[in-house]
Amino acid sequence: MANDTRKDRTKIQLRDAMIQLLGEKSFDQISTTELVKLAKISRSSFYTHYQDKYDMIEAYQQRLFETIQYVFEKNNGNLHATMLETFEFLSRNQIYAALLSENGSKEIHQFMLQKLKELFQNSIFPHSKRSALGKLGKVYAATYYANAIFGTTQSWLRRNQKETPAQIADLLVELIN
Repeated sequence: MANDTRKDRTKIQLRDAMIQLLGEKSFDQISTTELVKLAKISRSSFYTHYQDKYDMIEAYQQRLFETIQYVFEKNNGNLHATMLETFEFLSRNQIYAALLSENGSKEIHQFMLQKLKELFQNSIFPHSKRSALGKLGKVYAATYYANAIFGTTQSWLRRNQKETPAQIADLLVELIN
């Protein structure tokens, strides 16, 4: 039991160190050495839990992917509800916000952009006045809106989430409409 507590504490220290480092530099620039130093744990302790920094964030990435997938499916094309729930999740979970920030994992960035494109192409455009765009127009429009939303999200994160999740979701829906 005490071993589990120590294991959990080590993982929390590493998570918190990763959040802090992502606030300062890109994920690719973060070394295991500076991560363990900031977390105040030994390298051997780090390697007891993870193979490398990529292994460390894999579980976070997987949970983020699953959560975002669930939110998008659950809200079935309702852009406002999808954005609101996503921003609420990010405001409650610093590690996920850090991974989506400009310094975060490129893999997560690409996943989010793809999910946003799919939301527009499959759920929003079929029910909107943009149906006259044609297939190619929808592809480019989906790319345009996905990048706009993602860029706005990163700006919100860079501004330390000054607006509430509801305010930023409302703003995005207003901008898109």
